[in-house]
Amino acid sequence: MLTQKFTLTAIAATLAMSFTAPAVSAQEVIKVTVMSGYTDRTAWVHNLKEFFMPEVNKRLAETGNYTLKYTEAFGTVVKPRGEFDALSNGVGTLGLIVTAFHADKVPLSSVSYVTPFVSTDLGLTSEVNDALTHSIPEMKAGWEKFNLEFLGHMGTIKSYAVLSKDPIDSLDDFEGIKVSGAGLNLRWLEGLGATGVPSVLPKFYQEVNSGVSDALVGWGDVVGAFKLCEAAPHFLSAEMGAVSNFTVVANKRWFDKQPEEVQVALREVTKEYSHLMAEVTTAGDAKGREACVTQGGTVTELSADQRQIWADTLPNIAQEWAQAADANGLPGTQVLEAYMEKMREAGQPIARQWDRE
Repeated sequence: MLTQKFTLTAIAATLAMSFTAPAVSAQEVIKVTVMSGYTDRTAWVHNLKEFFMPEVNKRLAETGNYTLKYTEAFGTVVKPRGEFDALSNGVGTLGLIVTAFHADKVPLSSVSYVTPFVSTDLGLTSEVNDALTHSIPEMKAGWEKFNLEFLGHMGTIKSYAVLSKDPIDSLDDFEGIKVSGAGLNLRWLEGLGATGVPSVLPKFYQEVNSGVSDALVGWGDVVGAFKLCEAAPHFLSAEMGAVSNFTVVANKRWFDKQPEEVQVALREVTKEYSHLMAEVTTAGDAKGREACVTQGGTVTELSADQRQIWADTLPNIAQEWAQAADANGLPGTQVLEAYMEKMREAGQPIARQWDRE
C-alpha cells in the first residue's frame, strides 16, 4: 500500500512538473542555397565550403537556437557572371559575386579595379572597401537596389600578373599581342600597344592554347587550379596591385526575414572569411610562381622604373570612372578620394595619385 501511494505521488509530481516547467524550444533549421559559378577546386569556393559554412553553424550552436541546412550550388546552377541575377531573384540564398563582372550595376564597388599600382595588401584592400561601403550610403544602397544584402568584400588577387606564351621582359614586348582578361583589368593594358580580349577565368587556358590570345591577366593563386602555366608559362610580375574582386551577398528578402542572431553570425564570419582568403591568396601567389618554373616557364620581375613607366603611361582610368559615376548621380569622386586617402594613411607604395591629377 505504501508503494502504491508513493508511485501515485510520483506520477502526480511528474504531471505537475510537465505543466509548470518551461518548454524546451526546438532548434530551428533554416534552409540555405549557397551559390557560385565556380567549383570548389577554386580556393575561394573551397574555403567558403570548408570554413565559412561550418563556422556560421558553429557560432549558432553557441545558443542552439538555429542551424543552417546548406544546399551547395557550386559550378552547377549558374556559370560565372550568372550569380548576380540568381541571387537577386532568389534562385540562390547566399553566395559570391565577382564585382568586376557587374560594374554597370554596382559601379562604386569597383574602385580597386580602377586604381592599379596602389597597393598589394589584399587584406587592407578588402577592409577599405568594406569601410567605404558602410560609410557611404550609396555604396550599400547600390546592392539593395537589386535585392542583395551586402555582407562584405573579399579578395583573391594579391597582385595581378601577366602570363604569356612568349617571355615578356619589358613593356615593349606588349606591342601587338592579344591579352585575355576579366573586363575592367584590361584597361590596365591601355597605352602598351596590346589588345584586350574580354573573357572569364575558366576560358583563359583554352584561349591562349588555341591562339585566340597570346597572354592573360591572371594571378599566382589560380595558376595551379587552372593549369595556366601549361598554356602561358612565362609569369611577369609587375606589382600591379591587389583588388577586392568578390562580394559576399545574400538575397535581401531572405536575409531580412532571418533572426538577428543569424544575421550577425553571417556578417561576422564574412569578415573572418575575408581575412582567411587574404592569407590563403598571399601564400598561393608564391606557389603559383613556383609552379610556372617547375613546368619549365620563367618568372620575371618588372623593374621599379618600368613599373612606374607603366603606371604613368595609363590614362587616368580612376578619374574617368569617378566622373562617369558622378554624371549618373553617384558619389564617384567621393569614393575615389576616400579610397586613396585611406591608402595614403596606410603608407602604401602608390605609383600614381589617381585622385590628385
